[in-house]
Amino acid sequence: MKRFEIRVDVSSVLPFPAPMELAATIVVPDTIDESGRPIVIFGVPGGGYGRRYFDLDLAGHEGYSEAAYHAERGMIFIALDHLGVGESSQPDPTKIDYETLATSYAYAVNSLSAGLRDGSLVDGLPALSDLFAVGIGQSMGGAVTILTQGRLAPFDAIGVFGYSAFHTVIPQPTTGATEAGIRRFDDLAPGKYSDPFAPGRLNIDYIWPFHWEDVPAEIVAMDTEGGYPQRRTSPSFGSLSMPHCAVQMMLPGAVEAEAAAITVPVFVGVGARDTSPDPHREPAAYPNSPDISLMVVPTMAHMHNFASTREVLWQRTSAWACMVAGAARLIVPTMRGARPDNPASVHEKLEEQPVCLPAGSTRLPPN
Repeated sequence: MKRFEIRVDVSSVLPFPAPMELAATIVVPDTIDESGRPIVIFGVPGGGYGRRYFDLDLAGHEGYSEAAYHAERGMIFIALDHLGVGESSQPDPTKIDYETLATSYAYAVNSLSAGLRDGSLVDGLPALSDLFAVGIGQSMGGAVTILTQGRLAPFDAIGVFGYSAFHTVIPQPTTGATEAGIRRFDDLAPGKYSDPFAPGRLNIDYIWPFHWEDVPAEIVAMDTEGGYPQRRTSPSFGSLSMPHCAVQMMLPGAVEAEAAAITVPVFVGVGARDTSPDPHREPAAYPNSPDISLMVVPTMAHMHNFASTREVLWQRTSAWACMVAGAARLIVPTMRGARPDNPASVHEKLEEQPVCLPAGSTRLPPN
């Protein structure tokens, strides 16, 4: 596989002085099976993290790159830093709001997708005119993915990981501590922005909700030793900066309207110890989605890609993306040659469709 580092100019859709750019890492598989529908996954990270959360390179530890996992299965993975995060442009963090986050991200996604479709984005890739674009986000990235899709709809399907569309709550070891943590945001109201690192916002346990007990101690140390979640120094996968509107995403109903407006398939993925108080309620937040999946991953805390069970979620994400991409192709185009009065012709059309399968899988023969 190959990696490309690029910057996408989003100045034209923002009210800030140019240039304004989003940093992106593109991970491209060695080969793409053009007989199936090519898939690109866009990933955006949580607060305090940067795009390399999706392409972790941890000294002494192998197999922590989600981007590589998907590329090995023939998918393109593009990880981006939000506006005001990581290596992206850094306007005044108090001026970044939901609108500028969503608008800049959608513009970047559409620009990158157009380059993939016409073959101009990176050397060596053919034009992928039938591209299927999936957007996934972890924690704050999940909120931004909901905001972006609900307002501007650049994706064919989305995955919301470690974020509740109803009310995101950082769990604590006791019920009382969890309730006290929720009260940290009592001073906020919709539309009122506040420093994420203001006094009183940080006085909770972050290790217990973010890392399961079996995560290697040296990995937890890499993540936390420079300060957490307010970083004095940052690991390669972290970010020293965060838009102040991120705290608004912790309020009940913060993205309710955008979630309700989503009309594409949604995959909700959470750990067994995570920020959704009631995971099985989450599908109800997407009443206009035609296809909703939910997975609660065992022995996984909020920071999914550090978990010992991370590949369980990655495998499901890969299989789900293949499934919904195939279904999207079947729903309209392939039924044109099938006759409603002849069910056999429908089955013939279904059997003609190539199916993307995870590495090591085989296509089962028809009954």
